[in-house]
Amino acid sequence: MPIPLAFIAPHGDELLPEIYPKFDERMLGLNSALKSMAGEIRKLGPDSIVIATPHNLRLRGFIGVIGSEYIEGSWGGGDAKLFLRVRVDRDLAKGIYGFSHDSDLPVVYVNYGTAGGPLSTMCMDWGTFIPLWFVHREYLAHDEKLPPIVVVTPSREIPWSVLVNFGFKISEAVENLNKKVVFIASADQAHAHDPSGPYGFDEAASEYDEKVIAIVKSGNLEGLLDFDASLIERAKPDSFWQMLILAGIVKREGLRFRDYVYGRPTYFGMLYAAFTK
Repeated sequence: MPIPLAFIAPHGDELLPEIYPKFDERMLGLNSALKSMAGEIRKLGPDSIVIATPHNLRLRGFIGVIGSEYIEGSWGGGDAKLFLRVRVDRDLAKGIYGFSHDSDLPVVYVNYGTAGGPLSTMCMDWGTFIPLWFVHREYLAHDEKLPPIVVVTPSREIPWSVLVNFGFKISEAVENLNKKVVFIASADQAHAHDPSGPYGFDEAASEYDEKVIAIVKSGNLEGLLDFDASLIERAKPDSFWQMLILAGIVKREGLRFRDYVYGRPTYFGMLYAAFTK
């Protein structure tokens, strides 16, 4: 199948000891899981990596497919600032857009700067940067080049079933181009676990994370469609919409849940999960 491997990956910068000075044993399990993810991706040798992130373009009512020549960005501060510049698989980006647009999904194909070339560069958000940094570091350690990527940005204002269908269209586009692709749903879970955190405390946070873990372990991610919207609002996740895209991919590709790691080293929950053939 064209997408033999897919992940849910957290994107808290607490997972990167290079830029997070308070990194400690609470982050080790998730850090190790993302290192394993990176090693597995490199070993598979995909043609491209597709990343769904909640922190790039926020297009109200529309799903964004980024089609610039490059995506680049930095994260951290001072001497600890990290930088990535990655080529975009524009053929795949156009394919994803085309299959989705032809099915009347609310998609927008976006670029920035020039039509092509080195100045056609979109800003890389932290939801893309942090999971990709683990993969970049793994390729770099083996003196190999990171494969091109495609970044997609879900909207929170459209019917949830549309995002599942969008996952189907990603799979169809990959198959049509005869590519081998890895999909990453960049996602942090509920953000209302800690009264001292920026979103305060709500008991819905624990309920949300527990429900997500149960659905992930079941392998039936379409169970997300049965969530109560008020629970999501109270729990304050940024994971739900990317996982709906993953649900479509998992179903069409016939992927199965393999393993997961969950932790809450800060005010929000972090979940790693792998789905394979």
